[in-house]
Amino acid sequence: MQQEDTTEKAKLPMATTTKPPIPEKSKTIQPSKTQALMAFIILLTINILNYTDRSVLSAIQTHIKAEFGLSDTQLGLLNSSFLLIYGLATLPLGVWADKGIRKNIITICVGIWSVATALGGVTRNFIQLFITRAFLGIGEAGYAPASLSLIGDYFPKEKRGRMLSIWSTGNLFGTAIGLALGGPIADKLGWRWAFYIVGIPGLLAAFFIWRVIEPQRGAFDTEEGKEHEVSIAHGSLGKDFFSVVRKLIKIPTYWVLVGAFICSFFIVGAALAWFPTYLIRTFQLSATKAGILSAGALAGGSLVGTLLGGWLADALQQRFPQGRMTTATLAFLLGAPLCWLALSLHQLAAFIAVFIVPILCLSMCLGPIQAIIQDITTPDIRSTAIGLALLLGHLLGDASSPLIIGRISDASHSLGFALLVTAPTSLFLAGLVCLIGIKTVAGDIKAMQEQLHTKRE
Repeated sequence: MQQEDTTEKAKLPMATTTKPPIPEKSKTIQPSKTQALMAFIILLTINILNYTDRSVLSAIQTHIKAEFGLSDTQLGLLNSSFLLIYGLATLPLGVWADKGIRKNIITICVGIWSVATALGGVTRNFIQLFITRAFLGIGEAGYAPASLSLIGDYFPKEKRGRMLSIWSTGNLFGTAIGLALGGPIADKLGWRWAFYIVGIPGLLAAFFIWRVIEPQRGAFDTEEGKEHEVSIAHGSLGKDFFSVVRKLIKIPTYWVLVGAFICSFFIVGAALAWFPTYLIRTFQLSATKAGILSAGALAGGSLVGTLLGGWLADALQQRFPQGRMTTATLAFLLGAPLCWLALSLHQLAAFIAVFIVPILCLSMCLGPIQAIIQDITTPDIRSTAIGLALLLGHLLGDASSPLIIGRISDASHSLGFALLVTAPTSLFLAGLVCLIGIKTVAGDIKAMQEQLHTKRE
């Protein structure tokens, strides 16, 4: 009997191990701090490559204009085509990021845009180049909502503003690389080689992000190990886009941020598309010199502004809930008159010295307004909220600005005039919109926390 009891006891653990550990195995493994940091570095690299592929066109478009015989309107359309498709694709891919495995979404998108960039080098006319740039937008659209959502789940709330600001530096580093490399490559090897060279590295980045650990959704927005509840809610709410929109309608600060996105993206699109061309025409520079100078001015001002904006916004946020919004508001309002002053100058050194300041002011706003979206939305709708904001920001902002400025330039025969009447105005409008947000953001942050508390109960 004793031997039989021993045998039975020996069987029990074996029987137990055959039962599937349903609750534990169904959970997403939360990465360690080191793994989260490595994943963030890869996401930052991808963001750099993203803007490198974007900006290389503006560095070489004077060569393309000469070879294909294009007008400024057509050059603007080349830039707008990518951004238009980018904006349209951001929405469905943002919804997908709320439901799917985000690292896989990023992997697919990075692979698509890298191939599309390289194919730009084999085009033989305006239509072919237009198609490759438009197709490029499909690939780039999916990585942003998924990346921002991943960063929100890799790091706690008190670090989000800082990490998002660092991630946003990829915008300026990528822009600087694309501008600095594009001009010299086009002058020495031809503009087609610029597309070949910047397109290939993205394929390696796609492989590396595919190998990272997918974090638990809302891991740092919950307490007492209840991450699975947010994950379940996330899956159910993310399936219906219109139900998410109905939730967002009740968040006034969200629509303030959408307005800020539109105005600020207009300036970003204008600067990226036309800054090297403006230097070439106004100050009679070569493509190489204009590209290097553009890279230095944009990168220098934007790097300082992005890091300063993230640090200042997080510091003020710890003191009062309007801290991040106040940072963005003051930066926009300060940048508007300085932008007008810079574009009124016609001496190169003076222009660069003054223009760096509005670049700094604009860059101070990017990290904080992205962090505010995460502060006012629950994890289950966060990616879709970001996707919708990017959709409207791109369609009405940087997707339209290159074409609008190109049309004004052709009509007035002056690219400088086109920039002068649009850029300062957009910065000023962004500041006015954010003034409204200062009054609403505290209540919306509180409402989001109350919703999370209700779900936990």
